[in-house]
Amino acid sequence: MDLVQRQVLFKRFTPLMMQWGVTGYSAAVSLGLSVLFARSMGSSAFGHYTYIYVLASVLVLAQDAGFNTLLLRERAAPSATLKSRCDQLPTIALLHLLVTTLLLVVMAGAFYGWVDAPSLMSGILCFTAITLMQWQSSWFKGAGKFERDAVFLFCSRSLSAIFVLVAVLTLGPSPVVVFLAWSAGLLLILALHFRHFPILVRIDWKFPGWAYRSSLSFFAVGLASTLYHQIDIIILRNLLGEIPAIGHYAVATRIHDGLLLLATPVVLMLFRRMRVLAMQPGAGTRFSRNAVVAALLIGIVLAVAGWIVGPWIVGMLFGNVYADGAQKLIQLLFLALVFALPNYVLEQNAIATQHERLLAISFFFAIAVNVALNFYLIPSMGVEGAAWATVLTEVLLCGILSCGLRREVLVFGRGS
Repeated sequence: MDLVQRQVLFKRFTPLMMQWGVTGYSAAVSLGLSVLFARSMGSSAFGHYTYIYVLASVLVLAQDAGFNTLLLRERAAPSATLKSRCDQLPTIALLHLLVTTLLLVVMAGAFYGWVDAPSLMSGILCFTAITLMQWQSSWFKGAGKFERDAVFLFCSRSLSAIFVLVAVLTLGPSPVVVFLAWSAGLLLILALHFRHFPILVRIDWKFPGWAYRSSLSFFAVGLASTLYHQIDIIILRNLLGEIPAIGHYAVATRIHDGLLLLATPVVLMLFRRMRVLAMQPGAGTRFSRNAVVAALLIGIVLAVAGWIVGPWIVGMLFGNVYADGAQKLIQLLFLALVFALPNYVLEQNAIATQHERLLAISFFFAIAVNVALNFYLIPSMGVEGAAWATVLTEVLLCGILSCGLRREVLVFGRGS
């Protein structure tokens, strides 16, 4: 291999390596903070923190309203119907975020007697900052600026982690302290990166129905996806109360979600390629099929490894008190990766090929099945029932998406 070829190869893989590096770094920092919270709060309090976190992550869907995915897709390859209005999307999204944040904070305060309102309000503010960060990251990724995005994400994760760590060590580990410190770190980074923001243009002061018609399908997908991945914690809390076992389950899901997070850079790069190929009918079938098969093989390897060493990882990171309670849980959630990773690729293919309605319907059906399985299995099996419900629902979702996207993924002899 000559010098020119090495330079081309290096240039091609540098963005992926930087994205992988910052994702691994972010996952490691998040895991380290989770270990700190779990050990310092105790299993019951950590379960409560996770419950508030999940509630805020559901409410943030109204704040995002599907604009994150819409900005990413339209920045990568504008749709014919939106091409003349793409420059207005960032301004509309920001106004929507400010209005919905104010409404959600007021609503959280109104339910003071039913929920931990201060924690939930601080969680809403935290996810407002997270949403702004994600929008800026999507703007970079959509333009193919993966190196710039990696630097931005590295700075965001580093400064927010420093703020959280100092606040927890100074004021104690409570949800309010964590969320507010997290928000402060992210807002400071956003202020320092302001010159890289998309230009906010003047818009007409009338309801932008065209923008919401385009984003609503992504909102539905986001709502369904979040409920699908987070609703088990809410059901566990309401069926079992605040018990240590929920903290054990939260620890197992953190590791499971961390592995999915590591797949995100590759999947988002695949999405951009799928989106470009989607503009050429029949061009992306083989590429998408190979991506799904590769995800399946990686999921099998991770499942075998997790079944063997998963309990040891939990014990090493979180302590024996968590290892004893989470042993079976971590094994089951690693097993779910066999189908969760291909599902991740299939989800991006559905968005790239403009099959958002199929994806939303698939998710909502999977949610219905997941909720039914949780209510059926948890009373008799406890937190293990929630883990089994996750495995079975991933299998179902994989079957539905594979069937619905068979023309884009499974048809042989098309694409290159």
